Amino acid sequence: MTKKISIQSYRKPDNLYSPLDLVVCEGETEVDYLCEFARNLRVHAHICKGDGTDPKSIVNTAKRKSKEDGVKYDQIFCVFDRDNELSAFIEAIELCKSRKFIPIVSNPCFEIWPFLHFQFRESGFGNPQQMLKALKKLPGFKDYDKDGVQIFKSTAHLVNDACKHASLLISKQYNDPKKDPFTNVHLLIKRLLTLKAEQNYFGKKRQLSSRL
Repeated sequence: MTKKISIQSYRKPDNLYSPLDLVVCEGETEVDYLCEFARNLRVHAHICKGDGTDPKSIVNTAKRKSKEDGVKYDQIFCVFDRDNELSAFIEAIELCKSRKFIPIVSNPCFEIWPFLHFQFRESGFGNPQQMLKALKKLPGFKDYDKDGVQIFKSTAHLVNDACKHASLLISKQYNDPKKDPFTNVHLLIKRLLTLKAEQNYFGKKRQLSSRL
């Protein structure tokens, strides 16, 4: 897991302030993928697995950690899938919004994200099993078994394509996460890229300040 910035720097406002986000995920696959992505960028983000496996438990974990961690998080993301329970999925999305967390959701499952690195698809998969079947036909995924590090290694060079495909898919689906397929994982990826740029900026400010 990526190393967090010192908590000390968040105890009072600082003109050399550097951002830190909390990302709570439903499964180990998502945690491993996002940690690998953040590690590769060398960005500071607290990425962890939720206390349970249902979407609502992910939101509750984020609420608990936002109070217990002793850190003022800039943004809080909850990463979860529809899987097979639509009502729980929708309830968790609304709960996120009520708490000003950002829901990062996939329908039917997270594997739609690596799929979009290789091709755009608007027609539905039906269920997670069919989604996995389609993914395993793509380069590097023949023996895929819920491995987040494998996802990163097989897709990192195509992340810009995935972001474009995910954005197009959202527009085609009228930004409705109930529709299959759907994912807004690209919003979190773009946030990590923004964190990289911001942390570089504040890092340079610290270097200049130390020389004065």
